[in-house]
Amino acid sequence: MRLLLLLSLCMTSFQDGGLLLRDWKAHPIPTDATTLTKYKASATDYAVYMRYGDVYATKELIMANQSLPFLITPVPEDSGKLTGNRSILQTSDGHYLVAFYRAAAGGSLYRFDANGKTREKIAELPIIKLLATEKLTYGVVADTTHGIVKIANGRISPFKRLKSTPLAADIDDAGNIIVITDKSLLSIDKMGGTHTLLEKGFWNEYLFPHSLVVYQGKVYVGMRNGVLTYDLATKKAVWLMEK
Repeated sequence: MRLLLLLSLCMTSFQDGGLLLRDWKAHPIPTDATTLTKYKASATDYAVYMRYGDVYATKELIMANQSLPFLITPVPEDSGKLTGNRSILQTSDGHYLVAFYRAAAGGSLYRFDANGKTREKIAELPIIKLLATEKLTYGVVADTTHGIVKIANGRISPFKRLKSTPLAADIDDAGNIIVITDKSLLSIDKMGGTHTLLEKGFWNEYLFPHSLVVYQGKVYVGMRNGVLTYDLATKKAVWLMEK
């Protein structure tokens, strides 16, 4: 299924209060327990997103729940299935793929027509992010069997197993899936090969990654108290903070 538009975090709801990341200050990667504990105690969590050809962050995590151009009206057979954090893709025929993620309560994947009047349930699956290339659609799954699936013609097929829980993901210019898990930052190539970018993630149990954007060869990950960046060419990681 050819995808026309990826509805990512660059939504209208972000247009107020966005923080331009290129204005932020670089700091050492927080790896010692004292610093990590201090950051963990922060009340500030960031989500990253694209807007106007640049990368921004927001403290309004509720805004990360993507919106649709129509209201969803539940029916009895879908009771409880159309709630949770959303990831949305619009297809070339104007339909919408919508993944509803409810953490421990599971998740579901639906296809809606352009005005939301008809829907089709594709799967009961906790997908945290829908991703698309020109020819392929993927879902990043966080459940007891972590992994990435392919979505085509209303069907789900396995693509890649992951060893730890995926938290956020995006696709780079080469079509590789960049995914941060609770333990590492990974690049999954088109053949399903795994390339570790950062292992033994310093963020585990401390900084709670919320979102990930890849832009111009650089990975941005919104976390608690700051944003992690990783240059795919130089393999350099930097920790960004507002001050």
